[in-house]
Amino acid sequence: MATYVDGDYSRAVPVVASFYTIRDSQRHPTEDAVRFLIAESDVYATFPKLLGELAKLGMIATAKRTKYVSRLMPTLSSATSSVDNAVIVTVSKIYKLKKGRRMFWLPAILFFATLATVFIDGLIRSQDEFATAFIQDPLLLAAVYTMSLLGILGVHEMGHMIAAKHHGIRASWPYFIPGIPGFTFVPTFGAMIQIRSSMTNRNVLFDVGIAGPIAGLLVTIIVSIYGSYISVMVPGGQVEAGVELHSSILMMATLELTGNGAATGDSVLVASPVLFAAWVGFLITFLNLLPAWQLDGGHITRSALGVRTHRILTFASIGILVILNYLMMALLVLFFASRAPASTPLDDVSPLSKKRKALFWVAIALAVLCAAPFPGAFIPWF
Repeated sequence: MATYVDGDYSRAVPVVASFYTIRDSQRHPTEDAVRFLIAESDVYATFPKLLGELAKLGMIATAKRTKYVSRLMPTLSSATSSVDNAVIVTVSKIYKLKKGRRMFWLPAILFFATLATVFIDGLIRSQDEFATAFIQDPLLLAAVYTMSLLGILGVHEMGHMIAAKHHGIRASWPYFIPGIPGFTFVPTFGAMIQIRSSMTNRNVLFDVGIAGPIAGLLVTIIVSIYGSYISVMVPGGQVEAGVELHSSILMMATLELTGNGAATGDSVLVASPVLFAAWVGFLITFLNLLPAWQLDGGHITRSALGVRTHRILTFASIGILVILNYLMMALLVLFFASRAPASTPLDDVSPLSKKRKALFWVAIALAVLCAAPFPGAFIPWF
């Protein structure tokens, strides 16, 4: 073993050696870090413990499988040697950013601002033909619409937060983004949480990524059933149907369940605002489960299939968005994917568990079931 490690990093050597057999170690050629070539190929169980011990020294580690080039190894006669597909543990220092004033009030302000814009949007929608003809209390309808839409968004983000907390990952409270009330499709621009610590391994990255869409989808299905139940089928020409929504397969299933899925030329479904909230929920689930960039689907794809496939599927997802007429979303994914790398777990050696790999394909199937073209799309749908 060659140990050309000095200074503060010399303290990391016995720590790493207590978990792994070190074949070689050297300074990182471009970063303030030390690389350890280890003999073990299975680090899943031991790596979190290594992170805990290094944290006591103010250090952190990553584990990757890549080519290792030794520039100086006294145990060999040659000056340079390389090992392909080697397991490399890289140790670096944890640099604490200067603490600024955290705006603890910001999530609350954004939530109430979003609550207001969605409620106003609900009031506007409660003045349409459906509400005036079939609902006596527009305030109640607006309140149910607001609870439905914010419930879908809130439970989605809470799913992420609960999964993060389960794995010891620090996360912020949700940041709701207010939209434009009365504007056809954007009463809110969604919500997001900020992850404030690194994902330990692929299983953790997968769990945090998939928890949000699954939790939000469960609420969306409930909202869709109720929204369909209070919607009405009326003779064609009696009232205008309002905004035309292209239903996803799952939404069509809820319409069939409540007896509102059999519209004919003589009848038309007048959708309640609550059903529109469900449509938004299915849309959010579809977009988030796309295997692209740093969307939730991108995280689980990165965990299940690796970097190269994730990159390919990112561009495939952009093509799907274009076909379904979500042009703005396609441009956003393309722009950010070219500038921001995919999330990488600290332990990028250990593979995703078999159960999670199976769940990955379930998530892709759910994305297909939730997909629907943007209204005005140029391809036929339901």
